[in-house]
Amino acid sequence: MMDRLNEQRLFQPDLCDVDIVLVRQHSTFPAHKGVLAAYSPFFHSLFAQSKQLRRVDLSLDALTSQGLQQILNFIYTSKLLVSSRTVRDVLNAATLLQMSDIAASCRDLISSHSLRTTCTDMANQEGHGSSEPASFYAIH
Repeated sequence: MMDRLNEQRLFQPDLCDVDIVLVRQHSTFPAHKGVLAAYSPFFHSLFAQSKQLRRVDLSLDALTSQGLQQILNFIYTSKLLVSSRTVRDVLNAATLLQMSDIAASCRDLISSHSLRTTCTDMANQEGHGSSEPASFYAIH
């Protein structure tokens, strides 16, 4: 069922019942209220208070399109891919949306330097020699 809802979110946004809008980035993310509320205490509280809400405008500097997109991908697929470039954006989004497990996982990755080590090791193995390859760390 989540696969179908994710397909609707990505390819049939007219079947979604709410738009999450990042005002400062001019980005809109269609979604399903019930799915968001099930995963995020922030959205649960918001939708419980305003049942007719069809658009959520967020204008927080700490919330980026990249971070929110990764959080939405996790909500719909149970898979979160972060890189050394995106982990802080994902951490900020998880914190703002009160998704404490994801925030804790991101903080652990940052403090343990797992991403930096993993990225550097993969680049050296592939012979690129760069410390900034496009590699990702999955959190399940």
